[in-house]
Amino acid sequence: MKRFLPFLTLGLLLTAFVYGRIANQMDPCLVHEYYQKMNKEAVRYEPINDHTAKAIGEDGTLIAYLGLSSKIGYGGPLIVGTVISVDGTIKDILILDHKETASYITKITQAGFFRQFAKKQASDALTLNCDIDGVSGATLSTRAIASSVQNVAHTVILKEFNRPPQKSKIKLHIGLKEILVTLLFVLSLFLPGYKRFSKYRFAFLVLSMAILGFWLNRSLSMGNVGALFLGYFPSPCENFIWYIVLAGAIGTALFTGKNRYCSHVCPFCGVQEITHKISGINISLGKKAKWIRKIKDVILFAVFFLAFLSMNPSVSSFEPFGTIFGLNGSSYQWYLLFIILVASFFVRRFWCVAFCPVGTFLNKVASVSRKISGKIKQLPFLSARKGCENANNENV
Repeated sequence: MKRFLPFLTLGLLLTAFVYGRIANQMDPCLVHEYYQKMNKEAVRYEPINDHTAKAIGEDGTLIAYLGLSSKIGYGGPLIVGTVISVDGTIKDILILDHKETASYITKITQAGFFRQFAKKQASDALTLNCDIDGVSGATLSTRAIASSVQNVAHTVILKEFNRPPQKSKIKLHIGLKEILVTLLFVLSLFLPGYKRFSKYRFAFLVLSMAILGFWLNRSLSMGNVGALFLGYFPSPCENFIWYIVLAGAIGTALFTGKNRYCSHVCPFCGVQEITHKISGINISLGKKAKWIRKIKDVILFAVFFLAFLSMNPSVSSFEPFGTIFGLNGSSYQWYLLFIILVASFFVRRFWCVAFCPVGTFLNKVASVSRKISGKIKQLPFLSARKGCENANNENV
């Protein structure tokens, strides 16, 4: 039974993925419901395309233009409804469905983000941080909203007003942030290989905690990993760090066969190492460690299964990274963070050892890399070559 378990697991995940793709498609009935939420005065909606329509009143006159667009935020896809007035100005924006933490949406609203679109023309460029100001700590969510609004507005202005829309030219920007994050991963490749530098691991973690954690709030999460498997890729020009973090964490695991991210880069690991330094206590889990590893496997499976089933990479995300580094989260996330930090005073890297699905995933990636490397080394021509080299060394 044990040897069939991986195949059973993959089969269940594939089934969840296929079902999620079918069940989460936006059907015409749902589109019509969204139109009704956006404009209740209309008696009918004349389609412009699949997700854009003209709202028509009782007397047959045009009331407004309505459009739906879905872009990827922090937690997954956001469905944004945009209402454009008859004269071509943006009238209203509604978030109709989202996978974000509720506190992020509240933060965006309270920061006055939506007020920036008032009186904007549908032909205007609406690119985040060029034409529209973002909200600190909610960059991915605000970028998804701005991009969705621009998508609908430009469709309407092009098809109904026959005018070309304005667009901000966004080039791939590699600045200080991108360079520092890349250096963290490059150094994590070489630092463990030199014994004289191994004593600086703690300092390196603190540095990563400051840069990748508190400054950028870009810890690798299962939301990132889930988005990768679901095909939710942000624009490299707008979110290049997303690619650096994923490639750095998964790439080093594949290249070295070891999980360098968790041991040398993870900002939350740095937080736990600090609590351990303060207390100096490390209670051994002993025989319980074996069962904890099995529980972590179950947690990883559950996270992927729910993400595939709902087509939402963050639906089952319970990680405390955004709470501590973004100072934003629901009440249960703050409670969880408190419990983890207290426990990490007594058990070194408590979160990493007992719960972290990212660590479990990267450990499995590293394990697969080692197995593939081992199989390659056992290939006949490589084995024969190694035998010749050993013989030559003996003769010498």
